[in-house]
Amino acid sequence: MDTIKFSFNNAWNVGTPFLDFIPDSTNTKIDPMVVSEDSSDFHLQMYSPLIDAGEPNILDRDGSRSDIGLYGGLFGETYTYLDLAPKAPRNLSALVDTNRITLRWNKNTEADTGYYKVYRDTVQNFKIESTKLVTSTTDTSFIQLIPSNINRYAYKVACVDRQGNESKISEEVVVNLTSIDDYPVIINNFSLYQNYPNPFNPGTTIGYKLRERGYVKLMVYDIKGELISVLVNKEQEAGYYEVDFNLSSSKHSTSGPGNLASGVLLYKIEVINQNQILVFTEVRKLLYIK
Repeated sequence: MDTIKFSFNNAWNVGTPFLDFIPDSTNTKIDPMVVSEDSSDFHLQMYSPLIDAGEPNILDRDGSRSDIGLYGGLFGETYTYLDLAPKAPRNLSALVDTNRITLRWNKNTEADTGYYKVYRDTVQNFKIESTKLVTSTTDTSFIQLIPSNINRYAYKVACVDRQGNESKISEEVVVNLTSIDDYPVIINNFSLYQNYPNPFNPGTTIGYKLRERGYVKLMVYDIKGELISVLVNKEQEAGYYEVDFNLSSSKHSTSGPGNLASGVLLYKIEVINQNQILVFTEVRKLLYIK
């Protein structure tokens, strides 16, 4: 039986990328650093680890070693790599325990990630400026001692790459110290994140965050509003969650990928609290490409 050679590929955020065979060391699973998944611009950024990482015997149109990705190789494109800022840090949360606040957030996946800036104010929805900067750190956490004369702290975090490009700001987390009676307390917001990868085929990942315990329903619809899949339908504790949506799986699709045309889909989250009150709902778009 012939052996299929599968080399110099990248499987980023794919549930089962190497099915029925073991990949060799040339295959990777790293952030490709494309220009924009949301707008379907899959050109590589300047410091992407996929540049000059393809099959060494295949050259790009400019004569250099081929890039991994849509525009690499002899039949690809010659283009200028853009030096873009990192993505905003995700999943910012705070743990209040006796005399201190501990902030945590997810680590950025860009290869040129440098460090993080933590901004703080005593009012919500504050504007970012140099006077609000409290620390710069390469870690993904920050500890704040609680002074006796402060009733509220609001925090935001940005990521800075090695060239000095600063990301958009993260979501804001607000700690109201006067309303906290018992410790420890986790301070979160409700959030529904953009799926990744986007566009997708056949699978993608959807992230969301719960500020408090609640009954969660996460559903996917077609553009006409017809239900395609119910991804989550249960009670969950406060925290950050991710769920995979795969159209090749019958349990995640009522219509099946063969019956679904390429185009925009919608995903919606609803959170009902312990008092049976709808406390959070949001709708986002995702793009399916056959």
